[in-house]
Amino acid sequence: MEKGGRVPLVRKLAELVSREWQTAAEIQRMSGGETPEVAKTLDRLWEGGLIERETLDIGIGARRKGGGAQLRRIRYMRRMSKP
Repeated sequence: MEKGGRVPLVRKLAELVSREWQTAAEIQRMSGGETPEVAKTLDRLWEGGLIERETLDIGIGARRKGGGAQLRRIRYMRRMSKP
């Protein structure tokens, strides 16, 4: 626990990530943290093997020459414990 009784963001997020897929925005709204800080912390939790991450690239817009764009959806889920 940090000075003043505050729970560190990494611990708070580890507790907020559920066993169902959630986007970073959903987790950020529950945590009340700043978006860039939450995103970086979620990536650290994933790199540390504490949570799962799913990435999906979605094509949006017109599919003509130079048209359309790519949207990347990233979702997180608490890692299932091994028996």
